[in-house]
Amino acid sequence: MNTRNRLGLCTMITTTLSTTTTGVFLALSFVASVEAAEPHRFGKAAMSGEQVYKAVCVTCHGHGVAGAPRAGNRHTWAPLINEGYEDLVGSALTGVRMMPPKGGAPELYDIEVARAVVYMASMAGGKFPEPTDANVKAARLDGEKRQAERLKKAAASRQ
Repeated sequence: MNTRNRLGLCTMITTTLSTTTTGVFLALSFVASVEAAEPHRFGKAAMSGEQVYKAVCVTCHGHGVAGAPRAGNRHTWAPLINEGYEDLVGSALTGVRMMPPKGGAPELYDIEVARAVVYMASMAGGKFPEPTDANVKAARLDGEKRQAERLKKAAASRQ
């Protein structure tokens, strides 16, 4: 997905969410339905956090699109950093609020997404550990648990 398509996706989600309660439920259902399995990219080395940020994350986080915290803004990132590595990486992997899983780039490896989170957090003064297979897996499980809780709350509020 190119930058223009990502920006269009962010705009579409923003419009849908801001206009109807049904839109919120549909958007959350869509995010929950996206397959979380690691894609196969034979022959391609995993990207650094900076590379992922420049290729994917900057579309929303570089400009604050759709309420995304702007990269490098200590004020908006402080509460997110305080939630901790597992929560922040888990949310990035599984999607949160208007951010789709993996920022809308399902081709990314989980560890690449984690590196991008660490990179953006460090731009705002955060000091997270280097992503490893073990801590990324734990973060994904945490994110999936939180996502299930959010969907449950959304479904309950519709009744």
